[in-house]
Amino acid sequence: MFVDFHSHILAGVDDGPPDIKTSREMLKIMKNQGVRVAAATPHFYAHKQPLEEFLKTRQRALDELSVAGCDMPVILPAAEVYIERGIHNLDLSGLCYGNTRLILVELPFCPYQSWMLDEVYNLSVRHSLVPVFAHLDRYLLAHGPQAIGEILGFDGALIQVNHNSLFCRATRKQVLGWIRKGVPVVFGSDCHHPKARAPKPDKARAVIKSRLGERWLFEYEEFTLDLIGYQR
Repeated sequence: MFVDFHSHILAGVDDGPPDIKTSREMLKIMKNQGVRVAAATPHFYAHKQPLEEFLKTRQRALDELSVAGCDMPVILPAAEVYIERGIHNLDLSGLCYGNTRLILVELPFCPYQSWMLDEVYNLSVRHSLVPVFAHLDRYLLAHGPQAIGEILGFDGALIQVNHNSLFCRATRKQVLGWIRKGVPVVFGSDCHHPKARAPKPDKARAVIKSRLGERWLFEYEEFTLDLIGYQR
């Protein structure tokens, strides 16, 4: 996949790599497997850390990678925003993917409640943002079919699914079904470590190509590059 929409590659920011060496190792793997753009999406929890402090911490980690100067994909600053009550009151435009209005949002891993999508809706309307629902494949059991249907039907949103969803028969069937129904899906590794939770874009690409065809894969790659404004 040319664009990885969900990765924890910044050292010391969240539960991703502990140091710059590990971060570089992850980025090298991604580069070698064809990733052109890696969205750096560290966890943002508004109840744990002030927004300005988070932005400074993220920038320091980005600067460290820039100084490291290793051969790596273009890094797109972003964040994985945890949805909690009142989150819509914050101006989170600085957490969007680069200069876009796309923002990765993570729903709580607990039984679905209507306030969750209400917060996402209010966040998107108040601040003119386009939500990207993080790793929806991981909520299939936690939220149930009715809630999943509501999320899939959220007007204008994108659905991010993890590469690993393609390697399990049950989740692969769900994800491919969404795609065939026209759901706007984007993929991400959700990688945290070069070994324990490693990026596997080449394996994901192979599954997509075999199940949906080379033409679909080509159009998807072009679509994702356009989404983030990547200059060919």
